[in-house]
Amino acid sequence: MDIKMGKIIPGLGSAEFEVQYSAILFKPFRNEVMDAVVNTVNKIGFFASAGPLNIFVSHSLIPADMEFDPHSNPPSFHSEDIKIEKGTLVRVKISGTRIDATEIYAIGTIKEDYLGVIE
Repeated sequence: MDIKMGKIIPGLGSAEFEVQYSAILFKPFRNEVMDAVVNTVNKIGFFASAGPLNIFVSHSLIPADMEFDPHSNPPSFHSEDIKIEKGTLVRVKISGTRIDATEIYAIGTIKEDYLGVIE
């Protein structure tokens, strides 16, 4: 962290400093639970986003009672009282991450207690 000499602002009695620093603004980690919005749904799972993070939830990481319905519009996973489709808010647990130069990717699961659709 680099702090340069400050200057007093006339009439206010406050000071102004120029500061240079580095910070990590968003760094997802394994087993972190976060809320995300579903972007696309297909037979292999669904893609969701949480800010700049793109999360893929595989069909094998979705509860067994939820089935894919390709004939619904838009396509969705559903059980008796729950439906996951484009625009649905879900709570996911991050299983793993990959960070490229410009993108952040993650694999997530909703196959545990307190995860899934947020109503």
